[in-house]
Amino acid sequence: MTVTETKRQQQKRYFSDQFQNRMKQPRFYSPLKGSQARERAMYKLFTESFRDTSTVVWKSTFVPSEIIYAIGAVPLYIETFSAMAAGVGMCTDMLTASENQGFSRDCCSFLRGVLGASRKDILPKPDALISSSYYCDGDPMIFDIFADEYKSLHHYLHIPFFTEGEDSCDLVADQLEEITRSIARETGSDFSQDKLSETIAISNEACRYFKKSMNLRKHRPSPMLGCEAIDHIGSISQLWGSKSFVRISKLLCEELEERIEKGITAVEDEQHRLLWCHLRPYYNDEIFQYLEIEHNAVVAFEMVNLITWDEMDPQKPFQSLAKKLLSNQSIGPHERMTRWISTMIKEYSIDGIIWMAPWGCRHFNSLSQMVKEGLRKEGNIPFYVLDLECVDKRNYSKEQVRTRLDAFLEVLEDGSEE
Repeated sequence: MTVTETKRQQQKRYFSDQFQNRMKQPRFYSPLKGSQARERAMYKLFTESFRDTSTVVWKSTFVPSEIIYAIGAVPLYIETFSAMAAGVGMCTDMLTASENQGFSRDCCSFLRGVLGASRKDILPKPDALISSSYYCDGDPMIFDIFADEYKSLHHYLHIPFFTEGEDSCDLVADQLEEITRSIARETGSDFSQDKLSETIAISNEACRYFKKSMNLRKHRPSPMLGCEAIDHIGSISQLWGSKSFVRISKLLCEELEERIEKGITAVEDEQHRLLWCHLRPYYNDEIFQYLEIEHNAVVAFEMVNLITWDEMDPQKPFQSLAKKLLSNQSIGPHERMTRWISTMIKEYSIDGIIWMAPWGCRHFNSLSQMVKEGLRKEGNIPFYVLDLECVDKRNYSKEQVRTRLDAFLEVLEDGSEE
């Protein structure tokens, strides 16, 4: 008897095959146990989203995953699918599919990749969608397209530009509560404030371990490669509020403590310590290998892994989530981001900054010069803007990138920017 697969079962099988291909890809480093646990958790999350019985909520960057876990749904930060696809060499087909629909290559490559994946019918149908006004103004627009395509309701979270004061916090908290209760009604999910409070407590526990892990990276020489650490953004985007993130963060923390105690370093003869701003190219690890292994310039920290919020109050879950969201260094005037970067430079003993500047991410790219000028007031730290897309490898040239990195490394050797 032949059993016919459902649409989600077919998609799950396709995803599983691609994930296994990713695991077979050679790496220039041996992942830490905490990183391996993260990869398994992300795989489990995606496979859960393909189950016929799962309630799936697509979310954008700043939408807190805690509210989704609290209603028993699966949070899917869909841009991570583009990153995963780039890692196994399948994103170019997805990008081409979106471009064939009339979407310009000047748009965000993450969103173009997801749009192409939807056109190729390899994503789980969302039961609801939540976008926000930060970080990307492209998210709400493309979520409108998905809402129409999948006949799902699109909820929009407005995040104010000015984050200080009770008014901003109340605005975000009220919206989060309304969105959570609305999605619970729409999907027939159970929701209670007690459940959300429990999820907040889980998030707090994970945060304590993760924050300590990132603080351990202040140690010189560094116990962890930046190439590996930056990929934990996938966990940060959609695992807050899950018990799996507690296990990941605890394991990573214990492992880094052990490495420091035993004198195990990420880079032999560490020469320079770099701060990486924004995301990374996901189609290969060549840039990190060139910097960290061939030139002993470790990426000591990444802006995306910065924890900016205090421990949340489980008894005030929506207010706490609003404060957490509004604390992010990427929201508000550029002076705020400059202050945070200045703090990271001091705490992580940073010698130079690499600012990843994808063409489709204009709002972030526009900040680079303002932040650079702001940092000049405190010192002439080398600041390199790397013009590359994160998941679109078609304009990537290994030789050209290495030539530019060589010039940056020469500046690091001199100790100041030209």
